Amino acid sequence: MATKKKNRKVKRLLKKLGVFGGIIVVLLAVLGYLYTSGLLEEWFFPKEEEAPVEGSVEFHFIDVGQGDAALIRTEVGNVLIDAGTNASEEALIAYLKAEGVKELAYAVFTHPHEDHIGGADAVLEYCDVEKVILPDATATTKVFARMMDAIEAEGADLIMAKPEATYRVGDLKLTVLAPIGKDYKDVNNESVVLRAAFGDTSVLFTGDAEDVSEEEMLQRYGKGDPLDCDLLKVGHHGSDSSTTEAFLKAVSPEYAVISCGEGNDYGHPKQSILQRLEAEDVTYWRTDLEGSIVVVSDGENLKKE
Repeated sequence: MATKKKNRKVKRLLKKLGVFGGIIVVLLAVLGYLYTSGLLEEWFFPKEEEAPVEGSVEFHFIDVGQGDAALIRTEVGNVLIDAGTNASEEALIAYLKAEGVKELAYAVFTHPHEDHIGGADAVLEYCDVEKVILPDATATTKVFARMMDAIEAEGADLIMAKPEATYRVGDLKLTVLAPIGKDYKDVNNESVVLRAAFGDTSVLFTGDAEDVSEEEMLQRYGKGDPLDCDLLKVGHHGSDSSTTEAFLKAVSPEYAVISCGEGNDYGHPKQSILQRLEAEDVTYWRTDLEGSIVVVSDGENLKKE
């Protein structure tokens, strides 16, 4: 009965308002549609479009044996992601010297495992480093202590990685996607996952992030941006604990790089991961077979040198 009374009241009100009331109803309906479709937000709060990029960016996946080290070279600054093993630090410094790299806008050390930070102290001693990005994770190892002492001695700004934080080096945009959670059982999942975008091209650096971190990223970001990329640095050297089928489909890369050592004791990359890449029609390159790999972006396309 109460509902019928309310309906009668609404009808009487509309009758009194006449044509004017009908117009209000129609306008409210239109506004409701525009709001739910997102058009209202698009009209009044348009997204800023990225300005066209100039020049090129080089992505160097450096052969450091069973470890990770990648250099991003732009025309206005450089970024290093991981520093290989302690045994490979001389080869890493030699590579930087050959490339004429003496300054780093950012050094990113994805997580405190020796095969990723072994050469960190040598890099910090050789290069002028402005900022260092780390996950909120520690270790009791000597190599970790040497890295932290070197950061302090260098006087570089220390940044703890936070999801969706962004940094720029000229037209290169760096976005942190992980770690998202805390207190992981496996420190590999503490890995800083970084998306490097230049124009319409993008590269996803995943450190040793495993299925736990990958699932968290899928839950947070879903398919498409920001997970979608053109080139994937395959997680954990091609271990079958990373690069799940769901994650690979969401990232949907055209190319991939696997950083691992020739004849390593872990059997990396695993055959199951290679088959997964092939099933998704991903062209991949391996440092254990080809040595250091360089991919260049002009802002529209990626090309392996």
